[in-house]
Formats: sequence, structure tokens, C-alpha cells
Amino acid sequence: MKLWADWGGPLLTVAALVVLELLSGTRLRIPNAPAVLLLTTVYAALSGGRRSGFISAAITCLYLAYVFSVPGEPLRYTDENLRRVIVWLSTIPAMVVMVALMKRRADHALDEVLRRERDHSASLAASLAERTRAEAALRALFERNLAGIFRSRRDGRILECNSALVHLLGFASRDEVLARNATEFYADPADRERLMKLLQPGVVVSNHELPWRRADGTPIWALINVREVVEGPATYLEGIVLDITDRKRAQLGAQTA
Repeated sequence: MKLWADWGGPLLTVAALVVLELLSGTRLRIPNAPAVLLLTTVYAALSGGRRSGFISAAITCLYLAYVFSVPGEPLRYTDENLRRVIVWLSTIPAMVVMVALMKRRADHALDEVLRRERDHSASLAASLAERTRAEAALRALFERNLAGIFRSRRDGRILECNSALVHLLGFASRDEVLARNATEFYADPADRERLMKLLQPGVVVSNHELPWRRADGTPIWALINVREVVEGPATYLEGIVLDITDRKRAQLGAQTA
């Protein structure tokens, strides 16, 4: 690819010269050959830069110096053709310099854009990696917590829970808990209705004791801390549950003793 970039323009110029010479004695003769060669020279400068452009320009200038000569007398010109040679021999190298300068600036601008993209991509990758590590740490903390943690909708649909809550409720897996409605865990569904009335945006219900039941129907006492969270149009409940059955039984036993 680089070989073509360096020499493709000059080779194209040579090919154009050959075609122009082959057509010069036919009806297909191109009347403005210098314009054709100017295009190939500009292409050489665009594709290969200044060096490639100057090689192509040198080939073109030599050819034009020959073409505009008096027939049979190379490098001798009529006044009109001499003016043409001077114009083209000054215009073509100047065009190469201008095009090569534009290409260089464009390449630098592109390199700068690519560098910024690489820096941005590297920064984004680092941010994503840091976020992934933070989420993994939070997930580990969520799972290792001894208290049951949940997130649900107000209608009782459970969206998330940790292993401690699965164990507290006596289920075999997290999926079994997520398939249930939170209302099923209350010994008295009316207790949940009263709890919902207490929950308002910005209000945290703390140390709320309620009778619950496990998956097999075993009664337990739960200590709940819960709050309502509003995220856009959605409303969620986030809470922590502790099994205080032993403590509650001890309290009730002491009261009846």
C-alpha cells in the first residue's frame, strides 16, 4: 500500500503520457494534454505527498518542454509556446507545493482526531473498568451481608434480593424468591397494607416488627427497615430484613412469665 502511495502517482503520470502520445496522431487526440497531466500530478501529491508530487511534476514538465518545442528542434519554441511552457513549468510545481501542504495539514488534523479518539477510548475503557470493579465490590458486599436485602415494587413484585434473604425465607434459590410476591411473606396481609401507608417519598420506616412466614409456613418475626425510592416515573421499595424470632420469643416468654 505504501509502495503505491509513493509511486502510484508518478506511474499514473507516465501512463498518461503514453496514452497521450498514442492518441496524438489519431482522431481521439486530446486537445489539452497539460490539463490531464496536471490532474495526475495533483493525484501524486495527494496520495504520496510532496516527493511523489515533485517526481510526477518533473516528468510532466519534461514532457511539456518537449511537446511545445518546435518540431525537430527540441527546446526551441515559438513565442506563444514559450509563454505556455513558462506558465505550465511554474504552475505545476506550485500546485504540487500547495496540494502537499494541504495534505500535510489534513494528515496532522486526522492524526490529532485519532489521538483524541484513542485517549478518549482509553479513558472510557478505564472508567468502565473502574465501574465494573465498583459494581463487583458492591455485588459482593450485597451478597455477603448477613441481613436480608431486597428491592421491590409497591405492588409486591420482588426485583432483587441477596442470599441472606433467600436463607431467611427458607427458599432454595434466589429465583424462587423473585417468582413470589412480597405479600406472601406476611403472616397477615393487612400488615403490609399498613406498612405501605407509612411509606412516602423521603420517609424511612425503621425497626418495624412484623410476623412473617417462611416458605414452609413456619412463622418468624422480621425486623424491617424500608424506604421508598422514586426514579423517574418508577417507584421502588428498598429494604433490609433481620430475623428476630429468637429475641421476640424471649421477650414474649418474659412477659408471660
